[in-house]
Amino acid sequence: MRKHLASLDGLRGVAALAVALKHFQNLSHINLHLQQAAVAVDLFFVLSGFVIAQAYEHRLAAGLRWGEYMRIRLARLYPAILGGLVIALILRFAFGGPYIWSFTFQFALLPVLVGPMLYGGDIFPLDGPQWSLFWEVVANGLHAAVFRWLTPRRLAWIMAIAAIGLAWAAWAWGWLDVGWTRRTFWCGLPRVIYGFSAGVLIFRLKARGWSAPKVPYPLLLLVLALCMFRWAPSIRLYWARDLILVIVILPLIVAFAVSAEAKGRWMKPVLWLGAISYPLYTLHVPLLRGYRWLLMEHPPITPLEGKIGWVLAFGGTLAFAHLFERAYDAPIRAWLAGRRNRSATASPRRPVVREAPADQPEAPVLANPSAPRR
Repeated sequence: MRKHLASLDGLRGVAALAVALKHFQNLSHINLHLQQAAVAVDLFFVLSGFVIAQAYEHRLAAGLRWGEYMRIRLARLYPAILGGLVIALILRFAFGGPYIWSFTFQFALLPVLVGPMLYGGDIFPLDGPQWSLFWEVVANGLHAAVFRWLTPRRLAWIMAIAAIGLAWAAWAWGWLDVGWTRRTFWCGLPRVIYGFSAGVLIFRLKARGWSAPKVPYPLLLLVLALCMFRWAPSIRLYWARDLILVIVILPLIVAFAVSAEAKGRWMKPVLWLGAISYPLYTLHVPLLRGYRWLLMEHPPITPLEGKIGWVLAFGGTLAFAHLFERAYDAPIRAWLAGRRNRSATASPRRPVVREAPADQPEAPVLANPSAPRR
């Protein structure tokens, strides 16, 4: 695996862990001071912009059709989404009381880009983190449609306009933990546009020969981890703090990580987190919520027992995400990729786009995005 991709996987793993711990904090009422971890989603958007531009822009330029590209992306995202929904539904049925409305509307709207419910509270009541995956699919489709038009200058203008939307959202709601409820649904658009465009811009600049100075990779992980904690709570300028993180600090972390050295035995747990980051992101809310419902039926005897139970539940969530990736998500994606490649081989009208192995980058960084692969 190329070093810069290993470094991005490490960032993704730390960010997914931070999001999961934030929701663990909210559900368990064990304060970890991770109030800022909601902006880890914006780091995901930046990472996605870079990786998608690197892996697919030259394929799209070589003739990969938009519809085929979207099928590839949905085959990558949907197995874990569907698995998370099924698990959430089973747990809600077993422990969570009334479930029929969530079941009916969530699955009725699945064909429509994972289907937000634009009324009530959470727009994805079964699995809240799906809100960002919805916007991820939207960003993927828009990028594939206009990638030829996206020069670095135009990307900078798009980011500037999105930054205005971010500032408005942060000022209106007091922070940027927005986009997952009906009232703040529109706030997801500037979040994904800014982050995804920043990632594409980093790739374009990298392809032109620009690179950030090399810094120690452990320092980047430390800075990212510190960004997830609550800063100076007495000041209460949450909106300004979130804006600085999303607009400046998180894209810079990705830009530096692209050129950073990520190697050594100490990287194994970081890369493991990166490998399970997507199933962890899609599964942790249903699993932790199911444990909370179980506790409501069988409460612990002492507060200490309750905390120990929650810690064990979180450890079990990490283990389940690992098993989910190995036994379900990766095999399903491999099967879908093989089926797609066989179909493409049989049809001379469609270019063959073979998937890279799960532990390899999908495409190298090219000086010219439209150049053929070596």
